[in-house]
Amino acid sequence: MNHRDIRPAQDVMLSLLQAFEKICKTYNLTYWIDHGTLLGAVRDGGFIPWDDDLDVTMPREDYEKFLKIMKKELPENIFLQTKMTDPTTPVHYAKLRDRNSTYIDAWEEEKEIGYHQGIFIDIFPVNFIDPNDAKKYSQIMSMAKFFSNRYVKIDSIAKLFIDKMNGYHSPEHTFIVSGGESMHYVTHVAKETVFPLEILFFEGMEVPVPYDSEAYLRSIFGDHYMTPPPKEKQKVHSVHIDTEQKCRYEKRNNG
Repeated sequence: MNHRDIRPAQDVMLSLLQAFEKICKTYNLTYWIDHGTLLGAVRDGGFIPWDDDLDVTMPREDYEKFLKIMKKELPENIFLQTKMTDPTTPVHYAKLRDRNSTYIDAWEEEKEIGYHQGIFIDIFPVNFIDPNDAKKYSQIMSMAKFFSNRYVKIDSIAKLFIDKMNGYHSPEHTFIVSGGESMHYVTHVAKETVFPLEILFFEGMEVPVPYDSEAYLRSIFGDHYMTPPPKEKQKVHSVHIDTEQKCRYEKRNNG
């Protein structure tokens, strides 16, 4: 898909972010934009032109509160996708899905998919751990990744390792790492790199970002994160996006 075609999808993602932000403000929940979304805010003032997803991160306690709150607060046009609400979803972290659209990832093409495929934003939990436990934590994460990859996919065993990782979390610890659920999106930074959060504009919207976004982005993308990749590497994740066509899950379950 040409990245010139994804602007309407980015607008849908932005509306999901606005709904998410409103609920977080109402209930005083902490989050920050992350990964490519943060990079876009810093480098482009909004979406990276070819980026067709949107990422936010929450501390463990806020993430768990969010999951409970969202059941009663979500607008009708948004679906909260988790292993509880949509058991065949391939990931263990939460997504907010737009109910009126379709997003097909490259690896999903021509497959029979049973889970919701609306345009989405990713919501990643992070854990606070003791730096001395980082090596053990990474080893457990490797096992969780193995049992949750799309070729092995034994969720019950993956969940055991996810719970073990989350058992290392304590609010007073000083090292921020990806929560067990978000194992494929690894964050390893000191707490002072993230807190207190700062505010940055993203598509004209004020959003929370890590205190030292420069150090944070270097930890993910390396020293040259401000230099866009060459044209041939400016690739989208999806093969098909339709902002007006409901996905098969939505048609099957909600008409």
